[in-house]
Amino acid sequence: MQNIIFAKYFLIIFDMENIDNTPATPEKIWELLMENARQMAESRAESEQRKKDWDEKFEQSRSEYDKRSADLDRRIKEVNEAVNGIGKSNGMFAEEFFFTTIENGEKKIFGEQFNECYNLQKRNSKEYQIMGEQDIILLSDEAVAYVEVKYRARKVDAQKIIDKLPNIRILYPQHDSRRIYLGLAAMSFDKGVEKACNESGIAIVKQVGDTVVINDEYLKVF
Repeated sequence: MQNIIFAKYFLIIFDMENIDNTPATPEKIWELLMENARQMAESRAESEQRKKDWDEKFEQSRSEYDKRSADLDRRIKEVNEAVNGIGKSNGMFAEEFFFTTIENGEKKIFGEQFNECYNLQKRNSKEYQIMGEQDIILLSDEAVAYVEVKYRARKVDAQKIIDKLPNIRILYPQHDSRRIYLGLAAMSFDKGVEKACNESGIAIVKQVGDTVVINDEYLKVF
């Protein structure tokens, strides 16, 4: 470092002596050193100011990004809540419609005469650590029907109903001696749902106007 400084001083003195062929005096050397130091200080100050300006712009940009990101997250959350609210309301409407219609009807469906009708039955088994909820249960002395209710039925729902049966048997052991029927009720059915239900032996329960139409042609006892 000392060698570099010495070299700079030597170049300064050399330049002074070549400007006007006059010897470099200590005063002139000091004056040039001070001017060089001032210029270096100004350059350093300018560099620091540019860095400070860049940091401020970066922080401002990041703050704007964070603000816009938070606003976007809030809007997405509001949309999701609205969609979930609509889906929940539709599901509740479907459950209420089918339960009320079946409960107020003769309850002679699936080839059986049921005398009891329950909705939203929740059970859990601490022993097997499972939980379940049945949308509609129809009960008689000899038979029980578990009806899954959807606002819009999808093809996968048929298999989901079959997959739930082992847990249903565990959660409702008192019904196991009865004939067990499975049904899928929905306000609308995607393409292929009814075929999947027929192949699985699940009854189809549809809304037609203010009434309920049941297709149990392929219904089987489980």
